[in-house]
Amino acid sequence: MPEEKVVILRDVWKIYRSGGVVVEALKGVSMDVSRGEVVLVHGPSGSGKTTLLRIIAGLERPDKGSVIVDGYELTLLDEEGLAMIRNTVVGYIPQDYGLIEDFTTWENIELPLLIAGFPKKKREALVNDIMRYVGIQARATIPVKKLSGGERQRVAIARALVNTPSVLLADEPTANLDWENTLIVMELFKNIKRDFNTAIIIVSHDPRIIDYADKMIMLQEGRIKEYKERSSRR
Repeated sequence: MPEEKVVILRDVWKIYRSGGVVVEALKGVSMDVSRGEVVLVHGPSGSGKTTLLRIIAGLERPDKGSVIVDGYELTLLDEEGLAMIRNTVVGYIPQDYGLIEDFTTWENIELPLLIAGFPKKKREALVNDIMRYVGIQARATIPVKKLSGGERQRVAIARALVNTPSVLLADEPTANLDWENTLIVMELFKNIKRDFNTAIIIVSHDPRIIDYADKMIMLQEGRIKEYKERSSRR
């Protein structure tokens, strides 16, 4: 049975213009990602990696090309449709975690469920379940500004996962972590892949996480320069 493709990009271009300066961030990028697959995107700074994630998340629109995520053609959706994608189909973890510093762990994780209109009892059950899953239930009432980097990353993962998205996007998730916390986070991604059959796309410079990837894509100057599929999956 063929693997289901949950992310399909075809000839995607993104061009930024500012004060007469034109920057081609993505130049004809095409790629497929299947359910239950971990894809590592690497490359030098300025190669278009974060732009690629933001386009898949529906945070930016391509100037040209097709972006299909879980059956939705993002280029055909209005802003309300893209907001729905971001809150139900795609979980996005920015490099700075994207958490509200004065909110507690619980409040940060609950926020997507509030936006989606879940009733209180359902929110409570989902937040409790996902906190246990990522191992931060003991930090539920602590403001995230008081958490360590590794704890913040797990809160960010929990918040992105609480709506059980089809696609999880992570921008440099281990950049600020020591080896112990890097292992915790990467083992968590491995478990998410197994338990939720989620497609996971990770942008990273970190050579320590290569063994967790099923595919590796190298971006350079907005183009895919190298594409490797590992012979066996962890």
